[in-house]
Amino acid sequence: MKIEIIPYVGFDKIKLGLTLGQVERLLGKPNEQIKNQYSDNSNEVILEYHKLGVDLMFSSDEDYRLGSITFNSSAFTLKGKKLIGINESELILRFKSLFPDLKLDDDFKELNMKDYVIDSTGISFWLDNGIVDSVTLFPNYQDDDETVIWPD
Repeated sequence: MKIEIIPYVGFDKIKLGLTLGQVERLLGKPNEQIKNQYSDNSNEVILEYHKLGVDLMFSSDEDYRLGSITFNSSAFTLKGKKLIGINESELILRFKSLFPDLKLDDDFKELNMKDYVIDSTGISFWLDNGIVDSVTLFPNYQDDDETVIWPD
């Protein structure tokens, strides 16, 4: 089964901007729920759905609306193309022509990890030892880079 990632939106019936309750009604109870509190007094809740292969993050800064989705399963595709498990050269080969703004954002040489981003889609690819380990989807923002544009 393949599930298409929709840039700036989500996947299937799960859309960025949904509340915790809406997500649980659609997906059921998560396998794990992690709560983090930060020094700036912000909080986040991460719902982990292991079988589906996604982690859904809700932040107090966004009134606990779904603010990012991290995909860990090879079932998820972008433009019909597999993401998880491909190597760095495949990533560049597959997506640079579709998304010319694909670029290396961070290179953590000491950890042998890299982060590639496509700014025009809100997508980040996390590579561990040269292999795409996870893909994170973020919402679109207005020109001020602070105001979220939630999908309809």
